[in-house]
Amino acid sequence: MSTVKLTGMPEQQTARRIPLSRLFFLYVLIGLTGFGPTLAAQTKKRLVENEPWLPEEDFLNGLSLAQILPGATFVNLAVYIGYKLRGMSGALTGFCAILLMPFLLMVILSHIYFSYHSVEVVNVLFKGASVVIVGVIANAVIELGHTTVRDGGAGIIALAAAGLMFYIKNPFLVLLAAAIAGVLLYYRSFQIQGDFWVEKRFVEKDSRSCLSGRLWVLATWSIILIIILMASIPAIFTKLWWVFFQMGAVLFGGGLAMIPVIQQEIVDYYGWLNLDEFAVGIALSQVTPGPVLILAAFIGYKIAAVGGAIVATLGMFSPSLFLVMSTAEIHQKIRNNSVVRGALKGIAASFIGMMLVMVVSLIHNAITDIFSFMVAMLVFLALRYNKLSTMMAILVGTIIYWWFIFIR
Repeated sequence: MSTVKLTGMPEQQTARRIPLSRLFFLYVLIGLTGFGPTLAAQTKKRLVENEPWLPEEDFLNGLSLAQILPGATFVNLAVYIGYKLRGMSGALTGFCAILLMPFLLMVILSHIYFSYHSVEVVNVLFKGASVVIVGVIANAVIELGHTTVRDGGAGIIALAAAGLMFYIKNPFLVLLAAAIAGVLLYYRSFQIQGDFWVEKRFVEKDSRSCLSGRLWVLATWSIILIIILMASIPAIFTKLWWVFFQMGAVLFGGGLAMIPVIQQEIVDYYGWLNLDEFAVGIALSQVTPGPVLILAAFIGYKIAAVGGAIVATLGMFSPSLFLVMSTAEIHQKIRNNSVVRGALKGIAASFIGMMLVMVVSLIHNAITDIFSFMVAMLVFLALRYNKLSTMMAILVGTIIYWWFIFIR
């Protein structure tokens, strides 16, 4: 397998260049087994710990950048990591692969619901999976916490972020406060370390030097293609794409933070779904793996079947592709600045606090009796100490929960 020399590192230190087919396969697995915040933990496990393709520092920087950009946080992360590993082709590969399985699963479930209105099946699926997800996300908090919260300052930022999320419920303001706190706490120490900081690069130099030009070419052809498609496809597809593109391009916080705005647009303004249908869509977006904003496929399917699901999904997530690729170079060049490094460290720590809030919310909604608590704890312990795969833990935990419901 070919190698790529790390710029600025000793000559003998090299890292393997990941094939696009392997990157695609790994992100398909991540998209299939990752639920919400566990997508980050799955990425870290498969691309940082299991294989020497991505250094931990790049993962943390990608996680920080993914959170400060609008759109779906974990799609942003997939695009960033794909870009870091293989340039623009890697970004496109990560983007398509992480969405593939969640999209297909959501389309199948949407067809079942809208064709048969099988609400009971949906409810049973949601109840069992929501209990299991409590254990999965609790384990993800600990795994990522070991990476991002390594000192008292980071711990304070994480706890403060959790407290702010409980009261102001605005992720963007929490991230801003965390960035300021990170600068105040870590600026001096990073400034002292500055002379010893060595930046690692994983993308070939010649491909990176041409990124700006290639990105403009890609953007130009994309605009031309969009204009052609908008002129030739039914008006409902054009409207669907534009509505979701606007939300994906300007809304911060990702996932659950964007759902109130989506409801206002889809239910209240356009009337494409009623409240009951929208509630089912939210439930399915949490039960199925992948980003919560795959909810766009559910809405699109209701309006225009499979074509509508494709258009709505592309509209929601395509801003991530262009925003991450257009800002990755700037982020790469300034990230060694002491102010930037302090801000990124604060943002990464705040992510753990936000995840804690999500765990508490999930426990409040899903853990309703002693048996559901036992199932969630069983899944957590299996992941934490037996190193069981996430997919196997979800399957086994859900089956155990369904078995109890059946015999009861």
